[in-house]
Amino acid sequence: MNLSLAQGNDWLSLFLILVGPFIGSFISASALAWPSGINLRISRSRCTHCERELGLVDLIPLISFFALKGRCRTCKTPIERQHIIAELASTLIALGAVFMFDGWMMLASTLFGAVLLFIALVDFRTRLIPDGSSFLLIATGPAVFYLVHGKSGLATAIAGAVFGYGIFWLVAFAYRHIRGREGLGMGDAKLLAAGGAWMGPFALPWIILMASSGALALLLLTGKSNLSRDTEIPFGPALAIAIYIIWLWFGSPGASLVLL
Repeated sequence: MNLSLAQGNDWLSLFLILVGPFIGSFISASALAWPSGINLRISRSRCTHCERELGLVDLIPLISFFALKGRCRTCKTPIERQHIIAELASTLIALGAVFMFDGWMMLASTLFGAVLLFIALVDFRTRLIPDGSSFLLIATGPAVFYLVHGKSGLATAIAGAVFGYGIFWLVAFAYRHIRGREGLGMGDAKLLAAGGAWMGPFALPWIILMASSGALALLLLTGKSNLSRDTEIPFGPALAIAIYIIWLWFGSPGASLVLL
């Protein structure tokens, strides 16, 4: 690697790490606004309790939350915990991308993780996965694959998306016919298709295993062991987390698993 390229990577790495919390803050606000259509570009941030317009001191990601001890500066109402969670998660997403990738792949991986974070936050709150976000990932995955692996990569990405959607569709179809009701949302199927589009079909079993194990572990840790067949569980957050972890684990789209 020449000196100018190394310096470019260093500057991009620093930029992504510094901007990570700000991305998380925007994602959190966007997830809370979805799908009401609030225009985040022109609406001023306000305390949801006392309606006070927030100033700069209230809006610095991570720093403001801890400086204000997690409460509104005026009415002392606890600040929505989702904000600090999103800011921390977005910072970790950027750090993972910086440590595992170089050049434009750092930026692509950070944006990939940001969209997954948005999906996870929306699904956790609403039990719905935004189709637009999943379709965006399904469309961009093959493009990234093509840039890294050429035509064989494009075929792998398309196969991953098809198999990802097909696996969950078959499970949902079987459950619906056996139990007579819906058991798995198609939003989860589209999200798994997005994971397949970014990593190929061979990553899908690992994603499903990690997401299922993570969701079960979270239920046990939170004491929700008295589950019934009617209990509704948002699987999207676990699936989104698993997709990004597997992405970092592979280290590139499909790693050496590209179809020849």
